[in-house]
Amino acid sequence: MLRRYPLVVCMLGCYGFHLILKFGRIPVPIFLSHYFADLLCMPLLLSVVVIGMRWVKSIPNLTLSLPMIVCAVVAVGFVFEYWLPKISQRYTADGLDLWMYGVGGGLFWVFQTTLVPKGKGDFS
Repeated sequence: MLRRYPLVVCMLGCYGFHLILKFGRIPVPIFLSHYFADLLCMPLLLSVVVIGMRWVKSIPNLTLSLPMIVCAVVAVGFVFEYWLPKISQRYTADGLDLWMYGVGGGLFWVFQTTLVPKGKGDFS
């Protein structure tokens, strides 16, 4: 996985480091403590989806279209920023989280369009 998906491994490492800091109660800037995980959420989630789809469909260059990425961002935003805060006090709605999901989805799209070879496998 490291050779085929180095960016995913790097993001997982960053998230792991974030968790070590969080659970170690090490003081970090507000962005890292409140929004870094939200920023990584969409690129990691969409990467897992693409890796799974590539494996199932046996298409090594399969990519997600921009509308699919936007739908995923909207769905995650709806669930975590609207629905879950209404049914559980554990979750809080935060508009900046929505921005982080959107920025993360945009970063995923940019990385995907610049790093994956064009051709057969585009899921448009």
